[in-house]
Amino acid sequence: MANKDSLLSFFEAENRRDWSTYRKFLSPDVIWVLYSRESKTTVGIDAYLAAMTEAYQGSDNTFVCESLYQSGDENRIVTILRNNLGERSCDVFEFSNGLIVKEYEFILA
Repeated sequence: MANKDSLLSFFEAENRRDWSTYRKFLSPDVIWVLYSRESKTTVGIDAYLAAMTEAYQGSDNTFVCESLYQSGDENRIVTILRNNLGERSCDVFEFSNGLIVKEYEFILA
C-alpha cells in the first residue's frame, strides 16, 4: 500500500476510534511532536496511543484532510487537517518501511 493510502486509512481509523487498526500504521518507536501553546514530544507507540485515546475521551470530534502533499519518494507527507469545530492543523508525517516514524503537528487554530 502506498504511504498516501496508508495515511488516509490511518485517518479513517482515528475518526472511527479503531485503535487496533490505527496502531498498525505506526512504527514501534514513533515520535510525535505537537506544537501548540507549548511543544510536547511523545515517543513510542504505547505513549502515542495513550495520548490519542486521552485526547478523544468523551469527544465525538472528527476531521477531514483538506490538503495533502507528498515528497517524490512518498516518505514525507504534509497535510492540512480540519476538525468538525473548524480548527486546523498542519501535520508532517515521515514514513519508513511503510510505517509512520515521525509526526510533527502544528496547531493552527
